[in-house]
Amino acid sequence: MPQRSKILIVTGVLLVLVSLVLLVGWRITANTAKDRAEDIVDSLEKLLPKRSTGITAEYSDMNMPVLELDGHDLVAIIEIPELKVSLPVGSVWESSGIASYPRRFTGTVYDGSLVIGGADQKGQFDFIGKTDIGMSVVVTDMTGAEFSYTVSRVDRSASADAEVICSDDPGLTLFARDAYSMEYIIVRCSPCK
Repeated sequence: MPQRSKILIVTGVLLVLVSLVLLVGWRITANTAKDRAEDIVDSLEKLLPKRSTGITAEYSDMNMPVLELDGHDLVAIIEIPELKVSLPVGSVWESSGIASYPRRFTGTVYDGSLVIGGADQKGQFDFIGKTDIGMSVVVTDMTGAEFSYTVSRVDRSASADAEVICSDDPGLTLFARDAYSMEYIIVRCSPCK
């Protein structure tokens, strides 16, 4: 076998091994982030006062309270019961930090301008592609007030510009980049009456 063929075979085997190592590392990281998000939600559930129905008129001039937990500044828990999703929501948008748990991109639940962004990965916003119109979404702030929404629209966009993501309609917006299509999935939710 010529020397060149041996080099190509060895290079191919090395590339396959490196790919496997990267895949295993990615899976471990995704599982760790999922477990960490679950731990944070469990801790928040123990710390929050008894849940009550939030009425936006009572809070309209308020900023969302922030609770610091183990170095994480959190503003809410987001739940989608049909998909068995319960995730913490960080208080400040950091695109590098969305691998851990979703973050508030902008706005507040109180004035109907809350936008939450996340990563389309296991234990995070991996549900976003399965979100359907009519599904329930609940956001619980750090005072225990629950705000209920219904998914009213699911859009796709090539960009995640604020003009595309933010809406003039009151409610809640969720977004994440689809890892396969490289489009952003934008879920619009209307407040329940």
